[in-house]
Amino acid sequence: MRSGHSLWELVAALTIMATLAAMGAPAAIRARDRAAARAAATTMRATLASARDAALSSAAAALVVIDASVATVSIIVNRDTVLRHSLTGDLRARLSASRDSIRFGPTGRAFGASNTTLVIRSGFAAETITVSRVGRVR
Repeated sequence: MRSGHSLWELVAALTIMATLAAMGAPAAIRARDRAAARAAATTMRATLASARDAALSSAAAALVVIDASVATVSIIVNRDTVLRHSLTGDLRARLSASRDSIRFGPTGRAFGASNTTLVIRSGFAAETITVSRVGRVR
């Protein structure tokens, strides 16, 4: 009695496994892209909330500088860079914005935002963040 498998049995098993993997790969890639876009959007919302909090706590204006070419967001309070986030790297995200900066006043209201739209893309997934004139982030 032999205990091994024939070449045809191995080829058939590998063909079935390759077919199943090919069917599941696009869904896995889309899920990975959605997760990366959501994580980058969460980071962006947290950065905007931090800028508003910095403006309120320091009773000074906080400036959020958006550099879409390198997908970096910086918070500047009293000419000091308080926080800098890059959406590239682990998140592999691209950023486009309708404005290059948002200023939060000492009261927490946004000036110059007038419905700033930030679009964060990762692969085929995209998340949109809107900052209203009064500083509300959606």
